[in-house]
Amino acid sequence: MRQTFRLAAERLISTTHNLAALLLAVATVLVFYQVVTRFLIGHSAGWSEVAARGAVVWMVFIAAGAGFRLAAMIPLEFLRSVLPPGPKRLVMAVVTLLTLAFLLVLVWYGTAMTLRVSTQQIAMLDIPISWFYAAIPVGSLLAIPGVILAHFAPITRPDEEAME
Repeated sequence: MRQTFRLAAERLISTTHNLAALLLAVATVLVFYQVVTRFLIGHSAGWSEVAARGAVVWMVFIAAGAGFRLAAMIPLEFLRSVLPPGPKRLVMAVVTLLTLAFLLVLVWYGTAMTLRVSTQQIAMLDIPISWFYAAIPVGSLLAIPGVILAHFAPITRPDEEAME
């Protein structure tokens, strides 16, 4: 069961990481289109700026799981590098629990906020603004496997192996 969870979680993290990269590319194209329409044509396409903002919001929340899994969070890396093995395990367990609690709070309140704004529309895109707000609970939920994997199956780097 543990191996099945690990494989499924690794695939999920990989998929979200790739999806975040795709969203970054989409946002880049949209911003480029905005610049072209504003400065070369003289008529700004306002919808592309709003769509790019939405793509960036989704990208950030979806990439969070990969950030946790790859230990790319700077304060966590700092703690892992300066603590001796014994206290490091205790501190990392506390950090993992606090991170999971925070992500669950984001899922809970993000869902509530998404439902609360579901009747509001984004003027330039004519879609509910809840599509943008949904990035909070969805991204937070998708980040949970990354946090769990980072705790139970951390990626060891060559510089860490030399220290232990």
